Amino acid sequence: MKLVLAWLTLALLAPGQVKQTQTTQDRNLIVGAWSLSSYELRLKPSGTITTPFGPHPVGRILYEANGQMSAQLMRPEMTAFASDDPLRATDEEAASAWRNYIGYWGTYTIDARAGIITHHIEGAWLTNWVGQNQTRAFQLSGDTLSLDADSAAWHAHLTWKRIR
Repeated sequence: MKLVLAWLTLALLAPGQVKQTQTTQDRNLIVGAWSLSSYELRLKPSGTITTPFGPHPVGRILYEANGQMSAQLMRPEMTAFASDDPLRATDEEAASAWRNYIGYWGTYTIDARAGIITHHIEGAWLTNWVGQNQTRAFQLSGDTLSLDADSAAWHAHLTWKRIR
């Protein structure tokens, strides 16, 4: 009887333990800080490729082992505001800063077999994203992480280098 209970207990607990181990293994593939190397948008339906933040965008994406993440991207050659006080920014300064920056944070899940990372957005510079689950196809090659995302209007391709 004790043997039967032991096997039953293992049978009930094992699937969760396997899933937890797989999730940890998958997360370990990308845990760390990554620096943005390139950011391209292919516009639909024309296929025109643009670089919204110029040829040398800057940014960081952080993936933590506990499932937290944060992404920050921007155009590097931004003009400084006339004032150091952000409350005194002109409408033009504020609009330019907003259009040349992307930032959000939340949690993430990863399915390495499927090549999918999902960002579960909790806060963002674009408030419409809050509460969304945004899926990214990913490829990992050494210290290079490629993320691809789609919308009705564009396909984004971002390349990140691991920070050691």
